[in-house]
Amino acid sequence: MGVSATVGKNWVRSCVLLLLVGLSGLLLTACSKEPAQPLRIASSPWPGYEPLYLANEIGYLTADKAVIHELPSSDITLESFRNRSVDIASLTLDETLELLQGGVRLRVLAVMDMSHGADAVMATPKVKSLADLKGKRIAITNIPLGVYMLSRLLDAANLTRADVTVIPSAESRHEEMYRQGKADVFITFEPFKSKLAALGAREIFNSSHIPNEIFDLLLVQEDVYRQQYAEVCDVARQWFRTIEYIERSPQEAAGKMGKRLGVSAAEYRHMAAGIKVPGLQENLRLIGGDEPAILSAAKRLNEVMLREGQLNARVDMRAALDAKLEACIVR
Repeated sequence: MGVSATVGKNWVRSCVLLLLVGLSGLLLTACSKEPAQPLRIASSPWPGYEPLYLANEIGYLTADKAVIHELPSSDITLESFRNRSVDIASLTLDETLELLQGGVRLRVLAVMDMSHGADAVMATPKVKSLADLKGKRIAITNIPLGVYMLSRLLDAANLTRADVTVIPSAESRHEEMYRQGKADVFITFEPFKSKLAALGAREIFNSSHIPNEIFDLLLVQEDVYRQQYAEVCDVARQWFRTIEYIERSPQEAAGKMGKRLGVSAAEYRHMAAGIKVPGLQENLRLIGGDEPAILSAAKRLNEVMLREGQLNARVDMRAALDAKLEACIVR
């Protein structure tokens, strides 16, 4: 073989080798792709959200899948979701409507619970009934839910906003306000409701008087839902798996959730007594399929929020619901 032929053959071999090296580099890059970061979940104190932390404790929702941030109040959770500091958040239906009106694109992953007495109006001993509300100072939670509960309270008492003095404040400040005599009535929820009761406050109204109106939802940013569909659906699956665990082992679960809150199992069960937690099938009825049952509650809530100036137009939440939710949750 001549020198030129040998050089030509070596040149071809070199090119092939370089090509193979380049391809293997691309394959290694593809194979060593950074794993998806854990989903960021924001929540705030409320017994209905405790299964999230329980899921983490019992190994269902591990730190490589999701990191749960407990924020001090629900208004901070709302803002953290609005400004995209988190991927997933536990928020109420009224907060969801507010976010949708503001242009936030989101999906509802689950109805975490329905309040049936856990949201309440607590009053000092001198306020014995709804008839005593006129002229009183009412501290309300500094979120849309606080205004909604105030509206329903005033409806029940046949009063208007002009008949009372409204003091917006974070729920975490209500104990201090009670001790300092800065308000006569407090629109609040567990665990703050029980803390006020321990100071001598009495319950004069609660969410059981307005059933199926207050929903707590697990929300996810729309783009996160699309881009990390498998991971997001797994979070939803672990939520329902945890609910099943609670149903199988109620005493053990209450003990774990109570311990995290610094109360006994019995005290936790008392806090959660006013909460209904729907399972998977009830969730599919509420937020899945072509005619989700939650839409009627959202329509009613729309009207109250429009009247109170919390919305400036009706919000259709259909875009936030996935008719094929079952495919996401049920493998």
